[in-house]
Amino acid sequence: MRHTHPHTASIAAAALFAMLFCGPASAQPDSGLPPILRDMPQSGAMCRNERLPGIAQSGGARAEGGMEASCALPVLGAQAFLQKAGAVVIDTRHEAEFTQFHIVNAMRIDAQSIRLKPYLRDRPLLLVGDGKSDRELYGVCGRLRAQGFKSVQVLMGGMAGYLAKELPVAGRSVPDAFEAAQLDPAQLWAQSQFPESLVLVVNGAPTAELLPLASQVADSTPRAIAAAVERRRKEHKTVLANVTVALDGAMSEATFRQFSQAVAPAPLLVYAGGATALKGFLRSQEAAWAAHARGPKQPRCG
Repeated sequence: MRHTHPHTASIAAAALFAMLFCGPASAQPDSGLPPILRDMPQSGAMCRNERLPGIAQSGGARAEGGMEASCALPVLGAQAFLQKAGAVVIDTRHEAEFTQFHIVNAMRIDAQSIRLKPYLRDRPLLLVGDGKSDRELYGVCGRLRAQGFKSVQVLMGGMAGYLAKELPVAGRSVPDAFEAAQLDPAQLWAQSQFPESLVLVVNGAPTAELLPLASQVADSTPRAIAAAVERRRKEHKTVLANVTVALDGAMSEATFRQFSQAVAPAPLLVYAGGATALKGFLRSQEAAWAAHARGPKQPRCG
């Protein structure tokens, strides 16, 4: 029987630990995390050699999760984009979603794999997500530009916004715009943490207590929704990626269309799941955060 040297075994054990518990630093966004996790050293991060000169990082914090205005392409500009020579639509959703429906002639590529496709560097690229969790795509847009990709933009509202404009799609099962705009509790929370998204809680719904960054609208009329959107545009002077209306109880498709017109050109998303479902999601997240906080930490450098 072959015996393993103790030192070799310890190295192998350390390597296995790294494979199981360590991930890339970029995979652990800090938005919305409690302080105990936000301040925790990330597992798998390499120790920086303080004796070496610093290396400037392209894109900065904005590329990690912020939104560069030039990255955003309104849905109404999609048709003009498709007329560009060599234009490529990259659908970053899961394979099953892509198979269900997608923009005609789109390519399905994982967002993090685009940089590995050198033949795309000189092509006009339009990144498309589901419209409900697209914050990451704006970071990807910034990083790709910093890495030498000539022309990269993100479709505002993703496929949900695209369907709302009744533009042509391919696929075996295409949902209507109202269905595509519905959010679950996790997606609602993600939107509430996205600075370029406006979450409006209608009629003092209990959901408001769980979303401290959301705005409240006392009147559920399209005029009140439009006024809230206009206030946000005047106060922030930045691109509005989308608007989410959260309410307790169902929204009719007719109301959805009225609200869509009120917030245009920003895409509209809807959460009608109520406070109970959102509370359940947040409790599960708190449990996950607590487990993460008790989990393995990064070994000390040196």
